[in-house]
Amino acid sequence: MVILGVALAGGVGAVIRWILTSWLDNRSRRGAGTGVANLAGAFALGLLVTLTDAGRIDPFWATVLGTGFLGALTTFSTWMIETLEESRRGAGSIWIRVLPLTLAGIALAWIGMLTGGGV
Repeated sequence: MVILGVALAGGVGAVIRWILTSWLDNRSRRGAGTGVANLAGAFALGLLVTLTDAGRIDPFWATVLGTGFLGALTTFSTWMIETLEESRRGAGSIWIRVLPLTLAGIALAWIGMLTGGGV
């Protein structure tokens, strides 16, 4: 049952990421959609982990939502490829992209955990 739940939730997360990145990347700088998806996922996973640890979310649903939905919504590999493509414009552009997104992701995961009553 867990495998089916993860597969279905992963399908939904992947479709939402595709819609989000297609919409944002057509209206702003390429890679914006990936950044937004990853940052939203960092917040949501921080919240999910804390609520699960507190016993407010069943571990089954934590696995389905965390591994399936959020795992498909967020994408480390696409972020790395977009970063390398952007780096062709100059070495400094890597840090302009990586450092702020990494720090924001950590901050949003922490805020998600605080929102859930953890940390």
